[in-house]
Amino acid sequence: DIDECAIGSHNCSAAETCYNIQGSFRCLSFECPSNYRKVSDMRCERVGCFNLLECQSTPVRITYYQLNFQTNIVVPAHIFRIGPSPAYAGDSIVLSITRGNEEGFFSTRRLNAYTGVVFLQRQVKEPKDFLLDVEMKLWRQGTYTTFLAKIYIFITAHAY
Repeated sequence: DIDECAIGSHNCSAAETCYNIQGSFRCLSFECPSNYRKVSDMRCERVGCFNLLECQSTPVRITYYQLNFQTNIVVPAHIFRIGPSPAYAGDSIVLSITRGNEEGFFSTRRLNAYTGVVFLQRQVKEPKDFLLDVEMKLWRQGTYTTFLAKIYIFITAHAY
């Protein structure tokens, strides 16, 4: 594998981030929706909300992640872990995949009241890219707060 991102042989624009994968690369663009501001390369935070319903139903934070696996990964495979930091006694989370899982390759599971995982439940036989939206609703002291993880998953051919 040649790291096209490190040696500069990619064709990503200045507005995109180069991400190296086995045998290739991807040009990724990270934009914050309206009413959010970029607080780091991979994170957007909500600027404000107008009422309790909006505050509870729109994510307070959107974070982007990139994962790279080969087609020969053994399933089921825990590929992503999520939970509040810090976690407090009484916290409880609800996890759901809200976009990107139309073919049912992925699922979520709670490990305990405040930790959950996304796992690959079905073998991906050919190289394929996914963008999953994974929503974590945190129940803390009588209020729900929503967090959104946007996870790019690149399944590449395994090296022999």
